[in-house]
Amino acid sequence: MSLHRYLNVLSFGGIMTAYLVWKGMRLESIGFWRGVSSAIGLLGTFVYRFMSTRMSLINVGMLSVMFQFLCLSLSFASLYVNDFSASLPMLISGVCASRVGLWVFDIAVTQLYQIHVQEEIRGLVGGVQQSFNSFFGMLSFLLGILIPNPQYFHYYVSIGYFSVGLCAVAYFHGVYFKRHQLSLQGV
Repeated sequence: MSLHRYLNVLSFGGIMTAYLVWKGMRLESIGFWRGVSSAIGLLGTFVYRFMSTRMSLINVGMLSVMFQFLCLSLSFASLYVNDFSASLPMLISGVCASRVGLWVFDIAVTQLYQIHVQEEIRGLVGGVQQSFNSFFGMLSFLLGILIPNPQYFHYYVSIGYFSVGLCAVAYFHGVYFKRHQLSLQGV
């Protein structure tokens, strides 16, 4: 499930910051929104706690990745708005709000790993997961090298958006086929 975080450049990382600077946004404003985004992400830990006491862990994961995808839909839609004064708030608000879904989903998936992966192979599964994280992180940096011009930021937005969508589909597919087995184990 590394796609939703590591291949998604819709965060206040270097690529999006370069784009916002290129569009004329002041660094102070970018720093402010980066802080807001982080605080909203922190809110995700409280949302996880609230959700996990009211529904199954599988549903928490599904709802959170769908929430992230829906929030990023606003960012994706900003590509089709020609007025920068409208598209920029759409981009930033979608990215900021999506942090809740990102962090809730991360916690839910980690919890599912801890519950359902046998102790003897948990390190192996964690190592493979970290390898995927590193691979997709490297892939996003490689894209930054291959497509350095900020005028092509729409490619990054599209790749990030569809990577989260692919992650949601993969999670749904896995949950759909495993739901009965997992429900027997009390999740």
